[in-house]
Amino acid sequence: MGFFPFKRRKRADDYDELGPGLWESARSGRPALSSLGDDDAAALRRLAAWFVDTKDFVPIGGSSLRESDAATIAVLACLPILRLGAAWYDDWSTILVAPDGFVHSMTSVDAAGVVTEYEDELSGRVTELGPVILSLPDVLGSGFGDGYNVVVHEMAHKLDERDGALDGCPPLPRSIGRRAWREAFEAAYGDFLGRVERGAKRARLKRSSRLPLDEYAAESPEEFFAVACETFFDAPARLERAYPAVFSLLREFFSGGQGR
Repeated sequence: MGFFPFKRRKRADDYDELGPGLWESARSGRPALSSLGDDDAAALRRLAAWFVDTKDFVPIGGSSLRESDAATIAVLACLPILRLGAAWYDDWSTILVAPDGFVHSMTSVDAAGVVTEYEDELSGRVTELGPVILSLPDVLGSGFGDGYNVVVHEMAHKLDERDGALDGCPPLPRSIGRRAWREAFEAAYGDFLGRVERGAKRARLKRSSRLPLDEYAAESPEEFFAVACETFFDAPARLERAYPAVFSLLREFFSGGQGR
């Protein structure tokens, strides 16, 4: 990385904690970080130091990356693996940091087989078994308690694809049955699609409609999983009210199967 004078080591636990100034810069105003106990905060700071040292941060599109920006990305990225462990991120190494949202060409096929090509502006993207792309302004606007966290969202995709399939179901601990996971997430996803459809009708009638998750969760089961993850960390009460079964499963998953 070049920002930190650490000698590369194999174990995340061997790292000194991320410096206090960088930690405070990342933590300030972010409820999920500010609410951590001392032991968890220390563990997260070590993970973040490991992340900065072992991942390659590459500015693209004319962006400039400050030391504090890299530290913020690292802290937010390591929050989901606080109890899962660093090994969950050992199959990729590069983060591309863009100066703004970026346009991605996409293709969709409807039920009739009609192919539509379009461009979508994204704040983050995961390439399968490859780099993570993040928009720096969206990173800096993440984690402030409103349910939006692009870093956690993209890291959720990385966790999801650990078993080779980006399908909304990461490798699960023994304490979670795959069937129970599928049933809970499929039910929640189906319910959310219905809410989005009803919300669209209300919008046409100029009535207010508030969704429990970002509407992007309706894109696919894997996007529902990623949005649920960012909401779990950034607005947990909202997720628990809307989808308690999903909330309970994510709590168990991110505890590393320890029920914490």
